[in-house]
Parts: sequence; C-alpha cells; structure tokens
Amino acid sequence: MTGEHPGGLTPPPGGPPERARIDEGDARRIGIIGAIVLGISLLLIFIVENSRQVRVSFVFFDAQMSLIWVIVLSAVTGWVVGFLLARLIRRRFLSHPD
Repeated sequence: MTGEHPGGLTPPPGGPPERARIDEGDARRIGIIGAIVLGISLLLIFIVENSRQVRVSFVFFDAQMSLIWVIVLSAVTGWVVGFLLARLIRRRFLSHPD
C-alpha cells in the first residue's frame, strides 16, 4: 500500500498546482492600499455623520455652517497656532544660548 493516497485518489500528474506567492513588496503595497481605502472610508463616514447645520458664534458675528467645517476650521487653526508657537519658542530659546 505504498504510494496510495487516502480515499484511493491519486494526485494529478505533475503534482499539485503551485500557489501564487506574494512577496514582501506586494504584501506591503496591499497593506498600504488597504489602509488608504480604510482611511478614506472612515473620513467619508465622519463627514456624513457631521454634516448637519449648526450656529457658530464668532467674536464679531454669528454664522450658520456645517459641523464638519467647524471641526476642520478648528483643527487648522489649532495646527497653525501650534506651529507658530513652536517656531517662536524654538527661535527664542535656541538662538540665545545662556
């Protein structure tokens, strides 16, 4: 009973077909594409969920705008203030050694 397979079936001539192998570069590209698709999907869901109109009171006026724009405006303003503050601190403390 040597050479027999379970169930009495014999493999096709030439052996089983070879599986396509994914190398490390292909796996990385698939992962990056998957992450991009996931990120865009989450961003679109975030935008849709925050698209209702809200009243925003600025210092000198009020405005009616979509909530997503309030979030984006706040994020950009915070980034700009943080960037400028970091530059000011770096310039003040690194340019004048004690």
